[in-house]
Amino acid sequence: MMPLIMVVFLAFTGGCGKDDGGENNINFESYTDPRDGETYKTVKIGDQVWMAENLRYLPFVTGPDSGSPTIPLYYVLAYEGNDLAEARASDYFDTYGALYNWEAAKIACPSGWHLPTEAEWMQLAEYAGGADMAGNKLKESGTEHWGVINDDITDEHGFTALPGGCCLTGGLFDGLENFGTWWTRTESDTAQASYILMTHNGTGVYKGLSIKEHGFSVRCVKD
Repeated sequence: MMPLIMVVFLAFTGGCGKDDGGENNINFESYTDPRDGETYKTVKIGDQVWMAENLRYLPFVTGPDSGSPTIPLYYVLAYEGNDLAEARASDYFDTYGALYNWEAAKIACPSGWHLPTEAEWMQLAEYAGGADMAGNKLKESGTEHWGVINDDITDEHGFTALPGGCCLTGGLFDGLENFGTWWTRTESDTAQASYILMTHNGTGVYKGLSIKEHGFSVRCVKD
């Protein structure tokens, strides 16, 4: 099994409706994906419009021991079968969305949305106070999913990043409640691409490189 490559640079990384966003008074809208009827909260942060939930597009599902750097593959956290209805019924799927290898991530967002580049993620981080501290402003507050008490985690922009972990080559699901990983569209070379990491005990939005076989979450940004 190849390890997750965590190269972290600390000098850093439809119909519409509205939601008052609770105590932070965030104006959410909504987008319904015509491909499968899944509806997502969306939120404007600075000059960008983001889905405020992990993508749940799942045309098929494969077992976690499948892996490919060139064929699109889709996984669901802790699910080891290939029955699509079963996978979609999972509580983990409902909460954390699907996990995608890089080839799947590139094509997963619906029309009018796209997989963000590393630069687009860093633009978000800068708006949220800079990469060193933006994690605390973008992660879901409370302990329901992250499982840690940290009054500095505010989710003040409504991004609500969750610790959905990842699927590593060889069939290992890792990181639930400890970290979230999201693909970017930025390719390093034929074997690796850039991803974004937020952790339960880190304050920042970190960027790293991973082999393309790994299964990470996807957040879509509007074109």
